[in-house]
Amino acid sequence: MSAIHLDNRLVHYEVVGRGQPIIFLHSWLGSWRYWVSTMDLVSERYRAYALDFWGFGESDRHGSHFTITDYVHMLGQFMDQMGIAKANLVGHGLGGMVAIRAAREQPDRFLRLMTVSTPMQGHTLADLVKPGTFSRLLGKSNPSNIWSKLLRSIPITDPEVQHELLEDTEGLSETVLASVQESLFDTDLRSTVNVLERPLLAVYGAQDKIINLDHIMFLNQLHDRPVQLLILPKANHFPFLEQTTTFSRLLLDFLIAEQQPVEIKEEWKRRVNQREYL
Repeated sequence: MSAIHLDNRLVHYEVVGRGQPIIFLHSWLGSWRYWVSTMDLVSERYRAYALDFWGFGESDRHGSHFTITDYVHMLGQFMDQMGIAKANLVGHGLGGMVAIRAAREQPDRFLRLMTVSTPMQGHTLADLVKPGTFSRLLGKSNPSNIWSKLLRSIPITDPEVQHELLEDTEGLSETVLASVQESLFDTDLRSTVNVLERPLLAVYGAQDKIINLDHIMFLNQLHDRPVQLLILPKANHFPFLEQTTTFSRLLLDFLIAEQQPVEIKEEWKRRVNQREYL
């Protein structure tokens, strides 16, 4: 376990590999553990970092109010203290929102961005995550809830990893989640993406039961911006866990592509686990 202190708060992070930095940012119900498989696969060419936002994972859980702005600030401080001048960003859900905001505010610090299952308009989640429903969402009162059911259905070969993911989710504070939810609902990234200066690859799963894909189709209209929307037909809300090899190859291609678009190549389908395409 590695940790540093930012604003007198402990921040847990993990790092593997050597090369150009990639920073992985987790979602509103997750931790750095989501990224282990992807980090391992890209670490031969890149130095991969993953950190836990305050209130999540093994980072400081004191306090009850955290916002996307707080996490953007936290990311910048993390890079300063780690001596990272420039980095690529990969963010899932909430982490994707933080990545886009950070790249807009400090474009010179970031090279490329990949967002995964990220709502561009936070209010689209309001019907799914209503105030007072966190017990059900976390599976404490209803084992068939959406999030817990999704976690248990991910085809992770290592049962210990899946157990750790469930532990991270079920151990979260409802107070922290409520404040993060409020900030998320108030965030609209459409105008931000429209002026983004760095290449963005926005990845979604066509089977996603959390993100309404209708609200992100505007990304296809940004022909004058370095933005690409890519939808994986067989994926749900966690493409990097459901189709790890495909996702990692897609990320590596995006990081070295001189220009967009990037796409899933036929030869990947012959080399990866067949289960990813069933």
